[in-house]
Amino acid sequence: MSKGISVFGLGKVGLTLTGCLARAGHQVVGVDVNSKIVAALNDGSLEVSETGVQDRLQSAKPGQVKATTNAAEAIANTDLSFVIVPTASNTLGGFSNRHVLSACKSIGRALRDTKSDHIVAIVSTMMPGSSEGQIIPTLEKESGRRVGKGLGYAYNPSFIALGEIVKGIETPDYVLVGQTDEATGDKIIAVHRTMVSGNAPPIARMTPVEAEIAKIASNTHETMRVSFANMLLSICAEVPGANVDRITEALSHRMGKRFFKGALPYGGPCWPRDNVALSAFMDMIGAPSALPRTVDAANADHGRYVLRKILAIAPPGARVGIIGLAYKPGTQHIDCSYSIDLVRWLRSEHRSVNVWDPEAAELARQELGSAATFCKTAEECLSSSDVVVIALPLTALRTIDWSTGKRATVLDCWRAMSVGAQSAVGKYLPLGVGGKEEISQWLGRIAGARFDLLTN
Repeated sequence: MSKGISVFGLGKVGLTLTGCLARAGHQVVGVDVNSKIVAALNDGSLEVSETGVQDRLQSAKPGQVKATTNAAEAIANTDLSFVIVPTASNTLGGFSNRHVLSACKSIGRALRDTKSDHIVAIVSTMMPGSSEGQIIPTLEKESGRRVGKGLGYAYNPSFIALGEIVKGIETPDYVLVGQTDEATGDKIIAVHRTMVSGNAPPIARMTPVEAEIAKIASNTHETMRVSFANMLLSICAEVPGANVDRITEALSHRMGKRFFKGALPYGGPCWPRDNVALSAFMDMIGAPSALPRTVDAANADHGRYVLRKILAIAPPGARVGIIGLAYKPGTQHIDCSYSIDLVRWLRSEHRSVNVWDPEAAELARQELGSAATFCKTAEECLSSSDVVVIALPLTALRTIDWSTGKRATVLDCWRAMSVGAQSAVGKYLPLGVGGKEEISQWLGRIAGARFDLLTN
């Protein structure tokens, strides 16, 4: 492309895309309403915690990456704009397009003062129908152009995870382009190919509304898999001799291993809200919405199930330790983290709580305040707790001195502890593994005559 590329929205994903584009050799203009971020990116003082982004920004050539609060300045120097601004959930369960529309209004107005063709690619997650129902009409109205006549448009969402955004951009599972015309799709795909390292990813080309459906459906499918694995965990935890890992391993030969580990409820900034949004959209159009609603309900139900398991081994007055506070391993983020909810629930049930996480402690402290005792080490958490819950399969588990928990009962929700670590603690309970009772005795105790009725 003859000109550079602008990135509207310099949050975690926008800054990562900016760095990846620069690494690929593009001239990049970042646009954000936050003047402090703009100034810090321009003077090189911006600190980015997302893995790999700092290196990519700092290794850019002088003048290759610029930032501004002025949309017109960015549009004048680029011919492709990626829009990655927040689309927060609203009270009705949908995603607000307020910031996307604001950015597109600025882009459209700026285009009135230029003569060159321009492409706008929306990356932010949006409700299906947003592109043709709101975004394109806004761009056309503000720019005085029509899509296909000096204005290209595509919905081009990323499939990323916090802590691994670079990976999602540079080694994507596939590239999804909801294009209004073939030429626009070609140009966007060409840009993605410059950023990809390794083998070229599959390309999925479709209409904007199809891409909007695909994006939100992707997360619903992934959470459905998590919830299915968690369902199997709850079954295996109750049935003597059953081990959830052996069952999911067998099923994975046909179903795949991705997001198929029975453990704790899912969390994060995207998964919980996407099922709600998809069900709200389906309700609006009159399509049956039971599946995404059920996945969301199953996730909440599983959280209560795990809580009951913890309360059963930690009587009132007990001190419960939680190892892992983030919503997933390898990140400091606590968005919809089960561990954060667990702290509050345990406190309301008259249990004291110790917590430890090598990365997420600072954000968790801001959220929880005095609701938990923040331990400096895992060993401190172990030695001062009656029951310890392994809430995340942290890499740090391998370096913990588990003998400091010789008086503790450890509930391992991920079956992540080594055999040596298991033998070092007072009592080891792997969640998702049934007891040693004889099946016939267990059936008689649990079901009585009901099993005979079920098998009659």
